[in-house]
Amino acid sequence: MRPSSWTRRSRNGAVAAFLATAVGLVGVAPAGADEPQPGGQRGPVVLRIIDGDTIEVRGDGRVIPDGAVARVRLLEIDTPERGDCFSREATARTAELLPIGSRLRTERDVELKDRFDRYLLYVWNDKDVFVNESLVRSGHATKVLFEPNDKYWPTMTRAEEAARQAGAGLWSACPAR
Repeated sequence: MRPSSWTRRSRNGAVAAFLATAVGLVGVAPAGADEPQPGGQRGPVVLRIIDGDTIEVRGDGRVIPDGAVARVRLLEIDTPERGDCFSREATARTAELLPIGSRLRTERDVELKDRFDRYLLYVWNDKDVFVNESLVRSGHATKVLFEPNDKYWPTMTRAEEAARQAGAGLWSACPAR
């Protein structure tokens, strides 16, 4: 016995409604999907390395406005100024850790900007390396306190002590350190 045309239409309508709902749900992101994920594709994009402790990025809308080009000063570190001992090496190391076009994870502290309108941030690269600490630990930077921004001060202190003891980077390359 063949189903009536009304039964076929009802069944076809139910199937169509189910498929439309299922297809529609595919495009719905689960809760938290727009949150940063380790190794994910969100975060500011590196545009340029200014020097060892300052970079230029394009914001992603979290700390730095979306699409805005901004300078970021890495918190709690200081690298040699241009022309000083180990300046080129420090800038080159920052460029290795933060390749142009790569994405970052950033974290702010108490004060967001300095008097030069640079964002004061802690930075992790796309391999989840804490760049501020890495530069100090390798001897490419020294620790410097940006009060009241002191969240990772104990970390920077330990990293600098390890670099000094090992004679890493500028601790052996530069006189009077």
